[in-house]
Amino acid sequence: WRDLQERVCGVPEVDLDNLRRHTTYKNCTSSTVHVQYMWQALESFTQKQRRSFLRFVWGRSSLPTVEKWERNFTVQLLSGTGDTRLPCSHTCFFTLDLPSYSSLEICEAKLLYCITHCIAIDADGAAARSLNWDEDDDD
Repeated sequence: WRDLQERVCGVPEVDLDNLRRHTTYKNCTSSTVHVQYMWQALESFTQKQRRSFLRFVWGRSSLPTVEKWERNFTVQLLSGTGDTRLPCSHTCFFTLDLPSYSSLEICEAKLLYCITHCIAIDADGAAARSLNWDEDDDD
């Protein structure tokens, strides 16, 4: 049963190394300080927060179980942005527009705000409710 569940739903644990292997970068590289802030923030997140991050950037709460992904995660660095701007996601394209935050703490706080308050991909939250996205609240 578990094997079938993982094939259909994915693995509940968000493997950041796997996500890194399937990430492309625009206007930056994996070693750009602002991108490093994002990865460090994700490393500090709980598994529940990582699943929420995936929902925010992709509309799904787990990574593919196959090695060849249909679409890689894309991080696009926004230049000339300040610490007041929030990250923006494009779930259809599995893309995160990441502002150039001045510190890890600000990056982490902004990502946490988004994954906590911006969970519905539709305006009224009907999709989130129908998908039972709050089902892992006891983690």
